[in-house]
Amino acid sequence: MKYKKINFLFVLFLLLTLGSIHAQIRLPRLVRDSMVLQRDTKINIWGWASKNEKINIKFNNKTYKTTTGNDGKWLMQLPPMKAGGPYPMDITGSNKISLKEILIGDVWICSGQSNMVHQMNIHDITYAKDIAEANNPMIRHFWIPTFTNLQGPQDDLPTGYWKSAIG
Repeated sequence: MKYKKINFLFVLFLLLTLGSIHAQIRLPRLVRDSMVLQRDTKINIWGWASKNEKINIKFNNKTYKTTTGNDGKWLMQLPPMKAGGPYPMDITGSNKISLKEILIGDVWICSGQSNMVHQMNIHDITYAKDIAEANNPMIRHFWIPTFTNLQGPQDDLPTGYWKSAIG
């Protein structure tokens, strides 16, 4: 009898706890501080939250609104914008994520050779003069680790971050 009561209370606790849990807004690794968004084309910002949650994005003096689907995914397509920044971006739902130092400009995708994964700091002897003279914080680099996934397109990366080309 004692165990039935404990089991009942445990199940009741779980149901109450799980019923009150809300998934907070989560962003993919690509959508982070210091990111660069492609200029002069529609801009996709996406993420995850509780199903049917209202999401607001405040960026470049405008507010955009969307709602998550039953799967908890959301996507907002911002209109084309001219090069500029840095700008802040606030994404709000059940929680708020504030991003900073976002640029709008040209995005280059570089891939293929093993030397593409080199960080500049391993070339500090050969290119010491170039590194010392580098003074453009508007150039950013998104580092993606080397990994293989043959399961098709992915919504997110296992890790990665944006970094200024200097500093």
